[in-house]
Amino acid sequence: MVNKALFVIYVLYCLEVGIFLLVYPWMRLWDQNFLLQYSSYLRVVLLNDFFRGAVSGLGIANLILGAWEVAHFQRYFRKV
Repeated sequence: MVNKALFVIYVLYCLEVGIFLLVYPWMRLWDQNFLLQYSSYLRVVLLNDFFRGAVSGLGIANLILGAWEVAHFQRYFRKV
């Protein structure tokens, strides 16, 4: 029972992180990061569309991982 609960928590974590990384780089809050005020180099890197796309790509990878885990749920909890 504990293994199933941990599995559900892991899948929810993957999905939440995936959605966050997919959406957050394109929000206004990303532009208002306090680190951008102190470093012009970080400002150039973090506001670059290619970097934002890479972060969103990590979000897509997390979503795919969560979906793959759900699709293969029975394989982990098969009775032997």
